[in-house]
Amino acid sequence: MPPESLKTPVWSSFDADWYRARYAFELGELAAADNAALEAHYRNEGAARGLSPNKYFDEQWYRGAYPDIEEAIRQNGFVSGFDHYSQYGHEDRSPNGLFSEPWYLSRYPDLTRATLDRSGALNGYDHYLRTGDREFRSGSPFFDPQLFYNDSLLAPSPLPDNEPHPASSIPETGAFATLLAAPHEADVRRTSWYFDAPWYLETYPSVRKALRDGLFQSALQHFLTNRTPGQFSALQWFSESFYLDLYPDIGEAVAARNFRSGYEHFVRFGCLERRRPHPDIDLEAYFHSGSVREDIERGLFRDAFAHWIARRETQAQSLPPLDQSEYQRLAARRAEALIALLARRPLDFSFSGTPQLSVVMHVRNRFPQTLAALSALRCTFHASTELVIVDAGSRDDTARIERFIIGARVIRLESDATHADAMASALPHLTAQVALWLGQGVQMGHGAVQAALSHFDAVGGSGRKRVGLVTGRTVRPDGRLLEAGAILWRDGSLERYLEGAAPETPEACFSREVSCGSTPCLMVDRALLGVLNGFDRTYDSPAAAIVDLGLRAAALDAVTLYEPEMLASVDIVASEAATLEASDRATLRSRHAECFLTLPPPAPSLRARARLGASPRKRILFVEDKVPCRGLGSGFVRSNDIVRAMSRLGHQVTVAPIYSVTEPLSKIRADFPPDVEVLHDLELKDFDRLLTERSGVYDCVWIGRTHNLERLAPTLLAHAAGLPMNGIVLDTEALDAPRTALRAQLAGETQSSSVADAVSAELAYAWLCQAVVATSALDADAIRQAGYANVMELGHMQPVRPTPAKWAERRDLLFVGAIHEAGSPNHDSLVWFIQHVLPLVREASGADIHLTVAGYLGTGVDLSSLGAFPGVELLGAVDDVALLYASHRVFVAPTRFAGGVPYKVHEAASYGLPVVASDLLGRQLGWRDGLEIVSGPVDDPSRFALRVASLYADEEFWGAVRVGALRALEDENSEKSYTVRLNVILQRVLAASRP
Repeated sequence: MPPESLKTPVWSSFDADWYRARYAFELGELAAADNAALEAHYRNEGAARGLSPNKYFDEQWYRGAYPDIEEAIRQNGFVSGFDHYSQYGHEDRSPNGLFSEPWYLSRYPDLTRATLDRSGALNGYDHYLRTGDREFRSGSPFFDPQLFYNDSLLAPSPLPDNEPHPASSIPETGAFATLLAAPHEADVRRTSWYFDAPWYLETYPSVRKALRDGLFQSALQHFLTNRTPGQFSALQWFSESFYLDLYPDIGEAVAARNFRSGYEHFVRFGCLERRRPHPDIDLEAYFHSGSVREDIERGLFRDAFAHWIARRETQAQSLPPLDQSEYQRLAARRAEALIALLARRPLDFSFSGTPQLSVVMHVRNRFPQTLAALSALRCTFHASTELVIVDAGSRDDTARIERFIIGARVIRLESDATHADAMASALPHLTAQVALWLGQGVQMGHGAVQAALSHFDAVGGSGRKRVGLVTGRTVRPDGRLLEAGAILWRDGSLERYLEGAAPETPEACFSREVSCGSTPCLMVDRALLGVLNGFDRTYDSPAAAIVDLGLRAAALDAVTLYEPEMLASVDIVASEAATLEASDRATLRSRHAECFLTLPPPAPSLRARARLGASPRKRILFVEDKVPCRGLGSGFVRSNDIVRAMSRLGHQVTVAPIYSVTEPLSKIRADFPPDVEVLHDLELKDFDRLLTERSGVYDCVWIGRTHNLERLAPTLLAHAAGLPMNGIVLDTEALDAPRTALRAQLAGETQSSSVADAVSAELAYAWLCQAVVATSALDADAIRQAGYANVMELGHMQPVRPTPAKWAERRDLLFVGAIHEAGSPNHDSLVWFIQHVLPLVREASGADIHLTVAGYLGTGVDLSSLGAFPGVELLGAVDDVALLYASHRVFVAPTRFAGGVPYKVHEAASYGLPVVASDLLGRQLGWRDGLEIVSGPVDDPSRFALRVASLYADEEFWGAVRVGALRALEDENSEKSYTVRLNVILQRVLAASRP
């Protein structure tokens, strides 16, 4: 957009009315003058005296925040700080304490120079005042517009009841504009979770006096502008001295005036890193407690500190935990509320043809609980359902249950009818291929039935047995787990796995073969149920009968599967339900003697193995920096592909991260197969405990990245007796030594050692491993030269899926890559390309070519300075990158230093988007310049720009490179060939790990 389209900035005008009111004392009689006289006063006198021209700019704050301004006024002819801001400062400096230009542009990466130009805004502050404020964007961590709005609405209205609340106009006028019009509101309204005005005024009486004297307009303004920030705390729960003592490097940064105070660092970075703000607050532990992490992931809070402050202020005093009986009583009351509703609108279970599911309920009295279970079933599963209710002599409203339920078959038995009698009487009437045994008061969750049914439709693979029974994750009335599958011990005792744990506990959230389940929520193959003739009448307890059914099914090679998505809640918990009678235990051991010989004895140390039943699947511990979600990029997509392939090959995989994760649990679960255990709450300090609890469990330990092997080596050796020491794999992902050497070369630094020596040092613990995996031939050669012969290659899996758009239907350049930290290869390449290459591409093409930048951004990564360049569009992480690949014409990968193989180049090419990459990436890929890829030198921006421009402008050349890359991917990176290569590695390692 041409410069003439820019509008006059909102913040640039003199506001006479505001000036008159704000400086009435300084103006004296002149306050009564007209607007022109006041503006003349400001130009001739007020600006030099440090007065502000309008409510949008704080002259005193600006001079205090930027010490060079006073000198600039004296030396360079600037009249005031506002004069400096108007000419130069608006580009990257902030106008007041409640708006930070860098913070605003960093927080909202969509506000690039191109976006600002389209809106006619000169800078971020101008955009904020024009539209951002009314969009409830925030310009500073010290002003949360939604919080201010909510608090304002809760305040008593001075207007009559029939008139709108004054705060109701905030969405139209803007929260920030409202505060600027009445700055004293900051002392009585919550403006953010990072400042407590009432506490501040009570703690520092001198501030209250300064407000009365008119030196400051609010406590918040005093905090943001006072000249001795180290002497004032924003709120009770941050200690400046504690923070600087705990983190000396921050103290050095404050002393160097990189930060105004330790608290500024904490608000900008420390709270996101979960550093400790106070001796009594452990943000890391708090983050992993309750719903804190989930609330942050949902965007309800920016960080754990804000969440902690908010909970402390808004949560009622915690009450002692309720007894289980109280929860059960409340569940019964909820169930009773259904009676009147269903009397008017009965549940309809009528169907025609063959039903998709048969349901059997054994009931006796407890009519409300029966209705609650059936209502939940009907609400969560709408497909045709055959319902058989077996009533064992009920004397309550169950006797007339037909008035509440349509289409059910009701079988009446005597009051002494057992669960086995109920199943036997129902069995001849079941016509669906799958049956659900459902207890009274057991309420199925959303999608639970469908999740369990899917296992009966699936075809077994990789040597897996067919599924005969499915049990699920059951939750008690208090919201804790009742059972996540059960463990049957050699002595005949039964243990509910993870009873009392949180439902989202990682160990409860993956499907697996189990010995049995014990709750009355069991899905069974109907044909198998017929062969087994239902429950055995020999057993006294329903739990023993369910266990026996699973053991008899196992003898017919039909397994019991635990499915966590088969989520159900129970309204009552019988403490003895999972405790088998001595007679039942003896009968089980007698009738299944051969099976019991292979069961583990009841030892807590064997629980990790016992929970997996008798599954023959090989167990792999997969270690990575983080849980390898696909959106993280930077090698994590490859790791995710490896985990998926391991699962397809029939192995039981446990993912163990070195660092705790912040990705939403919904994203984690969506990114992995359902049978993969993801220990998302694990971190390095927990590995000793993990390996102790799981001694002897794993057949293979796959360690991603060389630095993780170095970190874990002492722990692995300490637990050597319980680990497959011949089954450890080092997956280098990308050697760091060559990358570090290239980085040093670009920076003109001298390396203290050769690349070969650095590779040897990086592989210092590789001797522990049965196999060392490299992603490229270049890395494999470097590892062999370091003295290791057990090297195998495993690159990327990338099935081709070319998008149909032709050359003429596409435009612009695309860069996709995760940037976890400043200075990383992706960050370095993006900065270099935007600063040195993109302007030359735009000039050479003579067109308004834009560069779209997409990908995950790590905490503290700020690309706002790049967004100031013409033609740059910053998207951040995107949900569907395929849409970008389908609309852009050329993908750029100007990586200047890296190791391994670039995943995003493979991905872009797989979508049919030709790539211009650095010569380095071309060598790593083994692709030929001009055939599968277009390569350019990173030491010659002009040459690189010409390579981009030539591919962009030449339709025939573009088409040839597109076809060549697709052909190469088909040959080298298909799912089938990738899985075969991985299987070769695993078979070699697993064979060596066997005793």
